[in-house]
Amino acid sequence: MQPEENRLKAAAGHEIRVLTWHPESQPTAVIQVLHGLGEHAGRYARFAKAAAARGFALGAHDHRGHGPGSPHPGHFADEGGWQHVVDDAGIVNEALRETFPGLPVVMLGHSMGSYLAQHFAMHSGALLAGLLLSASTWPRRGELALLGVVARVEAWRHGPRGMSALLHRLGFDNFNRRFEPARTALDWLSRDPDEVDRYLADPLCGGPYTTRLWRDLLEGLMPLGSNRSLERIPADLPILITGGTDDPVGGERALTRLATHYAQTGHGRLKVRIYEGGRHEMLNEINRDEVTADWLDWIAATTRSARAG
Repeated sequence: MQPEENRLKAAAGHEIRVLTWHPESQPTAVIQVLHGLGEHAGRYARFAKAAAARGFALGAHDHRGHGPGSPHPGHFADEGGWQHVVDDAGIVNEALRETFPGLPVVMLGHSMGSYLAQHFAMHSGALLAGLLLSASTWPRRGELALLGVVARVEAWRHGPRGMSALLHRLGFDNFNRRFEPARTALDWLSRDPDEVDRYLADPLCGGPYTTRLWRDLLEGLMPLGSNRSLERIPADLPILITGGTDDPVGGERALTRLATHYAQTGHGRLKVRIYEGGRHEMLNEINRDEVTADWLDWIAATTRSARAG
């Protein structure tokens, strides 16, 4: 099954590359995927095919600085990059709703995409039938503030489009430590060595990232470490928080903390599914079939409820 590819116009002359997978029959719902840092929409083809087999359409786009043909790899924008990327998600959401009028839309955000999805839901949550947050965390604002100082210094040293080895180390070096002795520097992604090798062999994966992107990411994370921000997400929106216990980005403790804050802010349609031994990319894990089925079951139940309502 090959996806349909389209390009949408966005701010600052940017074109958003969107891939859409269609089921053979009339779809019953739409899944919008927001991918993580250092990957691209095409990596969701396997999940999209499974979704299509269940009657769902799926749309995924490449964030700025990601995917084939990016004019500035690893870079959102010289100014306002995070908001541009959130706005791009809104443009894609609108296009999917125009393509599939009247169908409920569930937004699936993985890792960095989970933070973008929450920003989108803070402003436009009424447009969603559900929010699936994969490999997410509850941001610690104190740590983010300190990293923000380092990022500003590194941006001054290297320029907004320059690369910083220090920021890369601070961002990633600790992730693999619990898996030492490790076969590769990216064993933290998955227990499946073939999936890790595919990531390593993919020229569109893995960065590097500019100092400005690091600043954008840190600034985007900061408001999400506040209950006041979560209160802006509709309290009746169905939310699934999910990931692996051994994910160094989130993990069981961070996912549970995030769920606790959603519960504190009145989100009564909240579910949590954490997989024992799972690492960062549950859709590429050794139990990916189980994970895929669980997520699609939740999406089916959530969108069935939305259609009935």
